[in-house]
Amino acid sequence: MARKGFILLLFLALVNTFSSISVAQHPASVIDVLPLNRSSFPKNFVFGTASASYQYEGAANEGGRKPSIWDEYTHKHPERIRDGTTADLGVDQYNRFKS
Repeated sequence: MARKGFILLLFLALVNTFSSISVAQHPASVIDVLPLNRSSFPKNFVFGTASASYQYEGAANEGGRKPSIWDEYTHKHPERIRDGTTADLGVDQYNRFKS
């Protein structure tokens, strides 16, 4: 019984080795990726972006503004933010708007 198990294990190891060698000898083909530029899109295609007030405003407790979910989250769990910062200041767009 032990001999059959050993032979099976040896067989599986050999199959694994030879399949790895076969893959290494035939690298995956390179996919030709076309360049991406404005003419790649339909004539009326509208490009867009998105952002959130949290990223720009800062001033979480000024002018009647209340803290957002993200304001509360970053204060409660600073260890979950890569550099531990909050957006209390942000780029301070809240105070710079129309100034």
